[in-house]
Amino acid sequence: MAGPEFPIFEVTLAPRRRRTWSWSVCTIEGAVVMQGRESSRAAAKYRAERALFMLLLNAPYRSRLSA
Repeated sequence: MAGPEFPIFEVTLAPRRRRTWSWSVCTIEGAVVMQGRESSRAAAKYRAERALFMLLLNAPYRSRLSA
């Protein structure tokens, strides 16, 4: 019997012109789930990690695990 399969996500940060940073949360297949831009690398990292946390917090498989 196989266990439940969970999605795997990646967080990426990329510098853009004029001191801005873009961030994205993607699946391992490369599909962008969330993305944004921030004025500093630290802010972009924070927003990306927060977006990943919120995504995992609201994942549909969470309700199956707590039952």
